[in-house]
Amino acid sequence: MKWRNRKQSTNVDDRRGRSGRGIGLHSIGTILFIWPVIKGLFRSRLGLAILVIGSVAYFGGFIDLPFLGGDSYIVVDEEADNEQAAFIKTVLADTEAVWAGVFAKAGRRYHAPTLVLYRGSTVSGCGPASARMGPFYCPEDQQVYVDLGFFEDLKSEHGAGGDFAQAYVLAHEIGHHIQNQEGTLAQVQQAKQRVPGDAKKNQLQVRLELQADCYAGIWANHAHNQFDILEEGDLEEALVAAASIGDDRLQKQARGFAIPHTFTHGSSKQRVEWFARGVRKGQLSECDTFAE
Repeated sequence: MKWRNRKQSTNVDDRRGRSGRGIGLHSIGTILFIWPVIKGLFRSRLGLAILVIGSVAYFGGFIDLPFLGGDSYIVVDEEADNEQAAFIKTVLADTEAVWAGVFAKAGRRYHAPTLVLYRGSTVSGCGPASARMGPFYCPEDQQVYVDLGFFEDLKSEHGAGGDFAQAYVLAHEIGHHIQNQEGTLAQVQQAKQRVPGDAKKNQLQVRLELQADCYAGIWANHAHNQFDILEEGDLEEALVAAASIGDDRLQKQARGFAIPHTFTHGSSKQRVEWFARGVRKGQLSECDTFAE
């Protein structure tokens, strides 16, 4: 993908130098260990103030205390990490330009989300976030959360390398933001509450995810037309990524077989087809996965 020396988005909350923390078993053990000190602080106003300020700073990720544990100290190649962050910021800028244009043609205004970059763990409006969760969109705070380590796993564990594979992943999460602005997320959530059984709820979730794949394809279509971003092999990288994280493939890797009624993102074939459809058509009206 052609991205160097191009505009980067400023709608980014870069938390890579710190990690948000939730109170888990490890934290509880730590609290018990230092309880004699904490107990003493409760006896004065100054002590209470120190406890409040220290708690906010620690659990908010503003200070690091190595002896308390956690995953703040993740060894990374800083130069490579910064370059990857610059790439993601460039892709984000492209999504902002593309969707602002698409919405403007429809007489609407696009409200760009904030991208949160982190390593290890952080906190979101939807609760704790960790590298194990993968990239996600939180409708509560309208932010996209990306642990850059996910892209290393995407390449090493799923065989989906290349910069445009990463671009596809971010564009998919931005697709969920589009759904939020259109009211689709809320409609699906309401529909899930009405239908019986997990299988039907999962079917609705699959349609939601496939639509986000289609929206990612629309972005690729418009971004190339506007900025001439695509290089040889880029679309293939995105298609490989889409296929590599299909529910059937992931389940077969984990347990040796797939259980279709438990799918929540769609099969490899479905994900590839809907992304490709978005690339070909380039129109929101072509991404109605709920009508299929």
